[in-house]
Amino acid sequence: MKKLLAVSLFTLFFSCSSKLSPDAKWKDKKWVLKELAGAPVQLSGTDKDAHIIFNKGEQRFSGSGGCNRINGSYTMDTRSNLSFGQTLSTKMACPDMAFEDKFLTVLATVNGYETKDGELRMKKGKEIVLIFK
Repeated sequence: MKKLLAVSLFTLFFSCSSKLSPDAKWKDKKWVLKELAGAPVQLSGTDKDAHIIFNKGEQRFSGSGGCNRINGSYTMDTRSNLSFGQTLSTKMACPDMAFEDKFLTVLATVNGYETKDGELRMKKGKEIVLIFK
């Protein structure tokens, strides 16, 4: 009985550990959008590039949609599930609002992810819809 309790406590402790949560490694990592719905994204190398920064402690993200600042909540687990709550955005008018609107629309459909070759690949089902580097 003591052995079962010890194993249960060990499993509970490590299943709740932030070390197992993939976003724990992403602290202050700026994920820059590289591909949107299968199309390459032109990058400027500035803060105006569409990007996301995860704040694991608060389960929030911030970044840029390509023009406007964005932020919101997210949920993630160790089974490669990822989803975003409502995304809030500043409301500046920009020359390429169609790009930002598409990015935010696609981001709202994300329900999974994988990391491979230094990239964060967000998925809708089995389809990769966003790639960040």
